[in-house]
Amino acid sequence: MLDWTKLAPAVERAAGAVVSKFPAHHDVSDVKQTLWVWIMENKPTILKILTDSEGTTVALDQLLVKAANSFLKTEEAAIYGYDEEDSFNFSLDLIKSILEVVFEYEDWQSFASAAGDGMPRAKSEPATGGNNLASYADVSRAITALPEEQYNLLVWRYKYHWTFTAIGEAQSISRQAANQRHEQALKAIQQFLGKRDLADFRRGYDGRTEARGNASGQARVERDYEG
Repeated sequence: MLDWTKLAPAVERAAGAVVSKFPAHHDVSDVKQTLWVWIMENKPTILKILTDSEGTTVALDQLLVKAANSFLKTEEAAIYGYDEEDSFNFSLDLIKSILEVVFEYEDWQSFASAAGDGMPRAKSEPATGGNNLASYADVSRAITALPEEQYNLLVWRYKYHWTFTAIGEAQSISRQAANQRHEQALKAIQQFLGKRDLADFRRGYDGRTEARGNASGQARVERDYEG
């Protein structure tokens, strides 16, 4: 049975703490109501936490804060007309295109010299300008921070061009599981590379990707350039 004497104060704390970080137009009562619905939808998890917490509410508070944050971020995206994917500094598509490059070249400086050789770029080659070198370096650092299993998967996929079936066999998992681990590795890199400040969206971003002028949009244009 749920212990309402612990839940009610925890909901108050979580809602108040999270709402304070968002603009004033968000109603704390809406957040609290959402948290109560979330608690009922996740009753087994809440019961386990209350049973295992030995009188403390730290784990419960952390879980409710995470749920409240998720709710308000979704609200923000709806209000200001952007997608959650847009809040990341690097889109998943951009990360994939960079991975295709970083595992193909051993000498990073060759990018810079190739960029000035006056030759047209093929459609399959991402741009090789100086700004993109910084993006390649950022993704390369993120790759080295991955767990060994994820790192190996990316090496097999982007350096040796293995299929997900072959990767699955190497890791003794199904093709579908290999694909899922691939997506998890990409998202881990995306998280490592960080998000944009929500204030950027509150200043009037209208959700049109092509109008953002950020690295992701620029890379898509340059990637599709056929010379």
